Amino acid sequence: MKWNRSLPSGTRDKLFREANGAYQLEKQVNDIVKKRGYQRIDTPVIEFEDVFYSEEKNEKEFYRFFDKQGRLLVLRPDMTMPIGRVIATTGIQPPLKLSYSGKIFRSNDAMLGEQNEVTQVGIELIGYTSLKADVECITCAVEILEELKIPNFHFELGHAQIFRLIVRFLKLDDQAKTNLQLYFNNKSLTDLNQFVALYPSELDAFICAIPKLFGEPHEVLSIARELLPKSSKIIQVIDELDRVVQIIKSLHSKISLTVDLGLVALMDYYTGVLFSGYADLVPDIFLRGGRYDHLAEQFGHSIIPAVGLGINLDTLVTLQYQLNNLASLEQPTTLVHSSLALLSKAEALVKENPDYQLSLFETVEEAISYGKKWRYHQVIEVTQDTIRKIKVGD
Repeated sequence: MKWNRSLPSGTRDKLFREANGAYQLEKQVNDIVKKRGYQRIDTPVIEFEDVFYSEEKNEKEFYRFFDKQGRLLVLRPDMTMPIGRVIATTGIQPPLKLSYSGKIFRSNDAMLGEQNEVTQVGIELIGYTSLKADVECITCAVEILEELKIPNFHFELGHAQIFRLIVRFLKLDDQAKTNLQLYFNNKSLTDLNQFVALYPSELDAFICAIPKLFGEPHEVLSIARELLPKSSKIIQVIDELDRVVQIIKSLHSKISLTVDLGLVALMDYYTGVLFSGYADLVPDIFLRGGRYDHLAEQFGHSIIPAVGLGINLDTLVTLQYQLNNLASLEQPTTLVHSSLALLSKAEALVKENPDYQLSLFETVEEAISYGKKWRYHQVIEVTQDTIRKIKVGD
Protein backbone atom coordinates (compact mmCIF):
# COMPACT_ATOMS: atom_id res chain seq x y z
CA MET A 1 0.00 0.00 0.00
CA LYS A 2 1.22 3.51 -0.84
CA TRP A 3 1.02 5.57 2.34
CA ASN A 4 1.56 8.87 0.51
CA ARG A 5 -2.17 9.01 -0.19
CA SER A 6 -3.19 8.43 3.43
CA LEU A 7 -2.96 10.32 6.71
CA PRO A 8 -1.43 8.95 9.92
CA SER A 9 -3.95 7.73 12.47
CA GLY A 10 -5.46 10.52 14.55
CA THR A 11 -4.79 13.32 12.07
CA ARG A 12 -7.06 15.07 9.60
CA ASP A 13 -7.16 17.83 6.99
CA LYS A 14 -9.12 21.04 7.53
CA LEU A 15 -10.37 22.65 4.33
CA PHE A 16 -11.59 26.12 3.44
CA ARG A 17 -14.25 27.29 5.89
CA GLU A 18 -13.16 24.96 8.70
CA ALA A 19 -9.50 25.91 8.28
CA ASN A 20 -10.42 29.59 8.21
CA GLY A 21 -12.63 29.07 11.27
CA ALA A 22 -9.76 27.45 13.18
CA TYR A 23 -7.51 30.39 12.31
CA GLN A 24 -10.15 32.94 13.35
CA LEU A 25 -10.89 31.20 16.68
CA GLU A 26 -7.18 30.98 17.51
CA LYS A 27 -6.80 34.67 16.73
CA GLN A 28 -9.85 35.55 18.87
CA VAL A 29 -8.45 33.71 21.88
CA ASN A 30 -5.02 35.28 21.46
CA ASP A 31 -6.62 38.75 21.22
CA ILE A 32 -8.63 38.16 24.41
CA VAL A 33 -5.66 37.06 26.52
CA LYS A 34 -3.50 39.85 25.10
CA LYS A 35 -6.05 42.39 26.36
CA ARG A 36 -5.92 40.72 29.78
CA GLY A 37 -2.18 41.38 29.95
CA TYR A 38 -0.71 38.05 28.88
CA GLN A 39 2.53 37.95 26.90
CA ARG A 40 2.86 35.37 24.16
CA ILE A 41 5.45 32.61 24.32
CA ASP A 42 6.33 30.09 21.58
CA THR A 43 8.34 26.94 22.26
CA PRO A 44 9.70 24.42 19.70
CA VAL A 45 7.51 21.57 18.50
CA ILE A 46 10.58 19.33 18.93
CA GLU A 47 12.02 18.86 22.42
CA PHE A 48 14.37 16.44 24.16
CA GLU A 49 12.38 13.58 25.66
CA ASP A 50 13.79 14.37 29.12
CA VAL A 51 11.71 17.58 29.20
CA PHE A 52 8.61 15.41 29.58
CA TYR A 53 10.07 12.77 31.87
CA SER A 54 7.72 11.69 34.62
CA GLU A 55 7.40 8.52 36.61
CA GLU A 56 3.64 8.68 36.16
CA LYS A 57 3.61 9.61 32.49
CA ASN A 58 2.48 7.01 29.95
CA GLU A 59 5.44 7.13 27.58
CA LYS A 60 3.53 5.28 24.86
CA GLU A 61 1.92 8.62 24.04
CA PHE A 62 5.18 10.10 22.74
CA TYR A 63 6.15 10.45 19.09
CA ARG A 64 9.87 9.65 19.34
CA PHE A 65 12.81 9.98 16.95
CA PHE A 66 16.58 10.51 17.09
CA ASP A 67 18.67 13.47 16.01
CA LYS A 68 22.01 13.08 14.18
CA GLN A 69 23.86 12.81 17.50
CA GLY A 70 21.65 9.90 18.55
CA ARG A 71 19.76 11.91 21.19
CA LEU A 72 16.13 11.02 21.80
CA LEU A 73 13.66 13.71 20.73
CA VAL A 74 9.87 13.92 20.85
CA LEU A 75 7.11 15.96 19.31
CA ARG A 76 5.79 17.90 22.29
CA PRO A 77 2.79 16.13 23.88
CA ASP A 78 2.15 19.00 26.28
CA MET A 79 2.62 22.78 26.43
CA THR A 80 3.13 23.31 30.15
CA MET A 81 6.34 21.29 30.55
CA PRO A 82 8.23 23.31 27.88
CA ILE A 83 7.13 26.53 29.57
CA GLY A 84 8.47 25.14 32.85
CA ARG A 85 11.78 24.49 31.06
CA VAL A 86 11.84 28.07 29.76
CA ILE A 87 11.19 29.54 33.22
CA ALA A 88 13.84 27.36 34.85
CA THR A 89 16.60 27.85 32.26
CA THR A 90 16.33 31.29 30.62
CA GLY A 91 16.65 33.52 33.67
CA ILE A 92 13.44 35.47 33.04
CA GLN A 93 12.01 36.63 36.33
CA PRO A 94 8.47 35.94 37.56
CA PRO A 95 5.78 36.98 38.12
CA LEU A 96 4.70 36.43 34.53
CA LYS A 97 1.41 36.11 32.66
CA LEU A 98 2.07 33.98 29.59
CA SER A 99 -0.12 32.80 26.71
CA TYR A 100 0.46 30.29 23.94
CA SER A 101 -1.16 28.49 21.03
CA GLY A 102 0.16 25.66 18.91
CA LYS A 103 0.13 21.96 18.10
CA ILE A 104 0.66 19.13 20.55
CA PHE A 105 1.09 15.48 19.56
CA ARG A 106 0.03 12.35 21.43
CA SER A 107 0.07 8.84 20.01
CA ASN A 108 -3.28 7.54 21.22
CA ASP A 109 -4.76 4.10 20.64
CA ALA A 110 -6.11 4.07 17.08
CA MET A 111 -9.21 2.17 18.23
CA LEU A 112 -10.26 5.05 20.50
CA GLY A 113 -10.76 7.46 17.60
CA GLU A 114 -8.94 10.30 19.41
CA GLN A 115 -6.97 12.97 17.59
CA ASN A 116 -3.18 12.63 17.83
CA GLU A 117 -2.55 16.17 16.57
CA VAL A 118 -4.36 18.86 18.54
CA THR A 119 -4.31 22.66 18.48
CA GLN A 120 -4.09 23.89 22.05
CA VAL A 121 -4.40 27.45 23.35
CA GLY A 122 -3.83 28.44 26.93
CA ILE A 123 -2.44 30.66 29.65
CA GLU A 124 0.13 30.22 32.43
CA LEU A 125 0.45 32.47 35.49
CA ILE A 126 3.96 32.08 36.88
CA GLY A 127 5.00 33.33 40.33
CA TYR A 128 1.56 33.97 41.80
CA THR A 129 0.73 32.28 45.14
CA SER A 130 -2.65 33.95 45.62
CA LEU A 131 -5.91 32.15 44.89
CA LYS A 132 -6.62 35.18 42.71
CA ALA A 133 -4.47 33.49 40.06
CA ASP A 134 -6.58 30.29 40.19
CA VAL A 135 -9.74 32.39 39.89
CA GLU A 136 -8.18 34.39 37.04
CA CYS A 137 -7.85 31.18 35.01
CA ILE A 138 -11.57 30.48 35.33
CA THR A 139 -12.49 34.11 34.64
CA CYS A 140 -10.31 34.18 31.54
CA ALA A 141 -11.85 30.89 30.37
CA VAL A 142 -15.36 32.29 30.87
CA GLU A 143 -14.52 35.35 28.78
CA ILE A 144 -13.07 33.16 26.02
CA LEU A 145 -16.06 30.80 25.90
CA GLU A 146 -18.55 33.68 25.92
CA GLU A 147 -16.64 35.45 23.15
CA LEU A 148 -16.63 32.25 21.07
CA LYS A 149 -20.37 31.80 21.77
CA ILE A 150 -19.91 28.29 23.20
CA PRO A 151 -23.39 27.25 24.44
CA ASN A 152 -24.08 25.91 27.94
CA PHE A 153 -20.51 25.46 29.12
CA HIS A 154 -19.81 24.03 32.56
CA PHE A 155 -16.85 23.89 34.95
CA GLU A 156 -15.92 21.14 37.37
CA LEU A 157 -13.42 21.76 40.17
CA GLY A 158 -11.29 19.33 42.13
CA HIS A 159 -8.03 19.38 44.05
CA ALA A 160 -4.84 17.42 43.38
CA GLN A 161 -3.91 17.21 47.06
CA ILE A 162 -6.91 15.11 48.11
CA PHE A 163 -5.66 11.96 46.40
CA ARG A 164 -2.03 12.68 47.32
CA LEU A 165 -2.79 13.21 51.01
CA ILE A 166 -4.67 9.92 51.15
CA VAL A 167 -1.74 8.09 49.50
CA ARG A 168 0.70 9.72 51.90
CA PHE A 169 -1.43 9.08 55.00
CA LEU A 170 -1.88 5.40 54.14
CA LYS A 171 1.78 5.05 53.06
CA LEU A 172 0.76 3.22 49.89
CA ASP A 173 3.27 1.53 47.61
CA ASP A 174 3.20 2.19 43.86
CA GLN A 175 0.85 -0.68 43.04
CA ALA A 176 -1.65 0.24 45.75
CA LYS A 177 -1.49 3.87 44.63
CA THR A 178 -2.21 2.85 41.03
CA ASN A 179 -5.13 0.71 42.15
CA LEU A 180 -6.61 3.50 44.25
CA GLN A 181 -6.34 5.94 41.37
CA LEU A 182 -8.19 3.48 39.13
CA TYR A 183 -10.96 3.08 41.72
CA PHE A 184 -11.25 6.87 42.05
CA ASN A 185 -11.46 7.35 38.29
CA ASN A 186 -14.03 4.56 37.90
CA LYS A 187 -16.00 5.76 40.95
CA SER A 188 -16.17 2.14 42.05
CA LEU A 189 -17.92 1.71 45.42
CA THR A 190 -17.21 -2.03 45.51
CA ASP A 191 -13.50 -1.67 44.84
CA LEU A 192 -13.12 1.13 47.39
CA ASN A 193 -14.89 -0.89 50.08
CA GLN A 194 -12.49 -3.76 49.42
CA PHE A 195 -9.57 -1.32 49.40
CA VAL A 196 -10.30 0.14 52.86
CA ALA A 197 -10.63 -3.40 54.21
CA LEU A 198 -7.00 -3.95 53.14
CA TYR A 199 -5.84 -0.48 54.29
CA PRO A 200 -8.07 0.48 57.24
CA SER A 201 -7.74 3.98 58.70
CA GLU A 202 -9.70 6.93 60.04
CA LEU A 203 -10.24 7.98 56.40
CA ASP A 204 -12.33 4.90 55.56
CA ALA A 205 -15.69 6.68 55.50
CA PHE A 206 -14.35 9.51 53.32
CA ILE A 207 -12.61 7.15 50.87
CA CYS A 208 -15.69 4.97 50.48
CA ALA A 209 -17.84 8.06 49.83
CA ILE A 210 -15.58 9.43 47.07
CA PRO A 211 -17.74 8.04 44.20
CA LYS A 212 -20.66 10.09 45.55
CA LEU A 213 -18.74 13.25 46.43
CA PHE A 214 -19.43 15.18 43.27
CA GLY A 215 -22.09 17.70 42.34
CA GLU A 216 -23.34 20.95 43.89
CA PRO A 217 -20.36 22.48 45.76
CA HIS A 218 -21.97 23.45 49.09
CA GLU A 219 -23.61 20.07 49.58
CA VAL A 220 -20.56 18.02 48.57
CA LEU A 221 -18.08 20.01 50.65
CA SER A 222 -20.36 19.93 53.70
CA ILE A 223 -20.65 16.13 53.53
CA ALA A 224 -16.86 15.84 53.09
CA ARG A 225 -16.25 17.87 56.26
CA GLU A 226 -18.60 15.59 58.23
CA LEU A 227 -16.83 12.45 57.02
CA LEU A 228 -13.28 13.63 57.64
CA PRO A 229 -11.51 13.65 61.02
CA LYS A 230 -11.12 17.20 62.28
CA SER A 231 -7.35 16.73 62.39
CA SER A 232 -7.06 15.63 58.75
CA LYS A 233 -5.05 17.85 56.45
CA ILE A 234 -7.69 17.22 53.79
CA ILE A 235 -9.98 19.60 55.71
CA GLN A 236 -7.63 22.46 54.77
CA VAL A 237 -7.87 21.42 51.13
CA ILE A 238 -11.68 21.35 51.32
CA ASP A 239 -11.62 24.86 52.82
CA GLU A 240 -9.39 26.13 50.02
CA LEU A 241 -11.67 24.61 47.39
CA ASP A 242 -14.65 26.19 49.10
CA ARG A 243 -13.00 29.64 49.01
CA VAL A 244 -12.29 29.31 45.29
CA VAL A 245 -15.90 28.27 44.61
CA GLN A 246 -17.30 31.22 46.55
CA ILE A 247 -15.05 33.73 44.78
CA ILE A 248 -15.91 32.34 41.34
CA LYS A 249 -19.64 32.45 42.09
CA SER A 250 -19.37 36.02 43.34
CA LEU A 251 -17.74 37.04 40.06
CA HIS A 252 -19.88 34.88 37.76
CA SER A 253 -23.30 34.49 39.37
CA LYS A 254 -24.77 32.49 36.47
CA ILE A 255 -21.86 30.09 36.03
CA SER A 256 -22.58 26.35 35.94
CA LEU A 257 -20.16 24.89 38.49
CA THR A 258 -19.75 21.60 40.33
CA VAL A 259 -17.00 19.92 42.34
CA ASP A 260 -15.62 16.38 42.21
CA LEU A 261 -13.49 15.35 45.19
CA GLY A 262 -12.46 12.15 43.42
CA LEU A 263 -10.78 14.06 40.60
CA VAL A 264 -7.21 12.81 40.12
CA ALA A 265 -4.73 14.96 38.19
CA LEU A 266 -3.74 13.52 34.80
CA MET A 267 -0.27 15.03 35.11
CA ASP A 268 1.77 14.50 38.26
CA TYR A 269 3.01 18.10 38.37
CA TYR A 270 -0.38 19.43 39.51
CA THR A 271 -0.42 20.41 43.20
CA GLY A 272 -3.61 22.37 43.89
CA VAL A 273 -7.02 23.31 42.51
CA LEU A 274 -7.94 21.44 39.30
CA PHE A 275 -10.58 22.50 36.79
CA SER A 276 -12.17 20.92 33.73
CA GLY A 277 -14.50 22.37 31.11
CA TYR A 278 -17.50 20.80 29.40
CA ALA A 279 -20.17 22.00 26.97
CA ASP A 280 -23.33 20.75 25.30
CA LEU A 281 -22.70 18.70 22.13
CA VAL A 282 -19.04 18.16 23.15
CA PRO A 283 -18.48 14.52 24.16
CA ASP A 284 -15.16 15.06 25.96
CA ILE A 285 -13.47 17.51 28.29
CA PHE A 286 -12.15 20.37 26.13
CA LEU A 287 -10.53 22.48 28.86
CA ARG A 288 -8.17 21.41 31.63
CA GLY A 289 -6.00 23.26 34.09
CA GLY A 290 -4.88 23.72 37.63
CA ARG A 291 -2.11 24.75 39.99
CA TYR A 292 1.38 23.25 39.61
CA ASP A 293 3.74 24.85 42.13
CA HIS A 294 6.55 22.29 41.83
CA LEU A 295 7.01 22.05 38.06
CA ALA A 296 10.17 24.17 37.94
CA GLU A 297 11.83 21.77 40.40
CA GLN A 298 11.86 19.10 37.69
CA PHE A 299 14.36 21.31 35.86
CA GLY A 300 16.62 21.89 38.86
CA HIS A 301 15.06 25.23 39.82
CA SER A 302 13.69 26.29 43.19
CA ILE A 303 9.93 26.28 43.74
CA ILE A 304 7.99 28.71 41.54
CA PRO A 305 4.21 28.86 42.15
CA ALA A 306 2.18 28.58 38.96
CA VAL A 307 -1.30 27.91 37.63
CA GLY A 308 -2.60 27.57 34.08
CA LEU A 309 -5.15 26.16 31.69
CA GLY A 310 -5.23 24.68 28.21
CA ILE A 311 -8.12 24.55 25.73
CA ASN A 312 -8.50 22.03 22.92
CA LEU A 313 -9.27 24.49 20.14
CA ASP A 314 -10.02 21.80 17.54
CA THR A 315 -12.96 20.59 19.63
CA LEU A 316 -14.41 24.09 19.70
CA VAL A 317 -13.89 24.51 15.96
CA THR A 318 -15.81 21.29 15.36
CA LEU A 319 -18.60 22.52 17.64
CA GLN A 320 -18.77 25.89 15.90
CA TYR A 321 -18.89 24.10 12.54
CA GLN A 322 -21.83 21.96 13.75
CA LEU A 323 -23.66 25.05 15.00
CA ASN A 324 -22.89 26.94 11.78
CA ASN A 325 -21.18 29.64 13.84
CA LEU A 326 -17.84 29.68 12.07
CA ALA A 327 -16.87 32.95 10.44
CA SER A 328 -17.88 32.83 6.78
CA LEU A 329 -15.26 32.98 4.07
CA GLU A 330 -15.10 36.38 2.42
CA GLN A 331 -16.29 35.93 -1.13
CA PRO A 332 -14.74 38.29 -3.69
CA THR A 333 -17.28 39.74 -6.11
CA THR A 334 -15.14 40.56 -9.10
CA LEU A 335 -12.46 38.79 -11.12
CA VAL A 336 -10.08 41.11 -12.99
CA HIS A 337 -8.59 39.68 -16.18
CA SER A 338 -5.87 41.02 -18.49
CA SER A 339 -3.10 39.90 -20.77
CA LEU A 340 0.40 39.42 -19.36
CA ALA A 341 1.43 42.72 -20.89
CA LEU A 342 -1.27 44.59 -18.95
CA LEU A 343 -0.89 42.68 -15.68
CA SER A 344 0.38 45.73 -13.79
CA LYS A 345 -2.72 47.68 -14.80
CA ALA A 346 -5.00 44.84 -13.59
CA GLU A 347 -2.99 44.54 -10.36
CA ALA A 348 -3.45 48.26 -9.65
CA LEU A 349 -7.21 47.90 -10.09
CA VAL A 350 -7.30 44.96 -7.63
CA LYS A 351 -5.34 46.92 -5.02
CA GLU A 352 -7.88 49.75 -5.19
CA ASN A 353 -10.83 47.41 -4.52
CA PRO A 354 -10.75 44.96 -1.56
CA ASP A 355 -13.39 42.63 -3.06
CA TYR A 356 -11.61 42.33 -6.44
CA GLN A 357 -9.39 39.38 -7.27
CA LEU A 358 -6.81 38.92 -10.01
CA SER A 359 -7.53 36.41 -12.78
CA LEU A 360 -4.64 34.01 -13.38
CA PHE A 361 -6.16 32.47 -16.51
CA GLU A 362 -4.79 32.73 -20.01
CA THR A 363 -8.06 33.70 -21.69
CA VAL A 364 -11.07 35.76 -20.66
CA GLU A 365 -13.32 32.79 -21.50
CA GLU A 366 -11.59 30.73 -18.80
CA ALA A 367 -11.99 33.60 -16.35
CA ILE A 368 -15.73 33.85 -17.13
CA SER A 369 -16.18 30.07 -16.68
CA TYR A 370 -14.36 30.20 -13.34
CA GLY A 371 -16.42 33.22 -12.25
CA LYS A 372 -19.68 31.39 -12.93
CA LYS A 373 -18.50 28.26 -11.07
CA TRP A 374 -17.47 30.17 -7.94
CA ARG A 375 -20.35 32.67 -8.05
CA TYR A 376 -18.50 35.90 -8.78
CA HIS A 377 -20.71 38.84 -9.73
CA GLN A 378 -18.65 39.97 -12.67
CA VAL A 379 -15.44 39.65 -14.64
CA ILE A 380 -13.62 42.84 -15.57
CA GLU A 381 -11.49 42.58 -18.70
CA VAL A 382 -8.67 45.10 -18.82
CA THR A 383 -7.47 45.98 -22.32
CA GLN A 384 -5.12 48.63 -23.62
CA ASP A 385 -7.89 51.16 -24.16
CA THR A 386 -10.93 49.99 -22.17
CA ILE A 387 -12.20 48.25 -19.06
CA ARG A 388 -15.04 45.90 -19.98
CA LYS A 389 -17.43 44.56 -17.30
CA ILE A 390 -18.95 41.14 -17.94
CA LYS A 391 -21.81 40.05 -15.63
CA VAL A 392 -21.50 36.38 -14.66
CA GLY A 393 -23.76 36.01 -11.59
CA ASP A 394 -26.30 37.63 -9.29
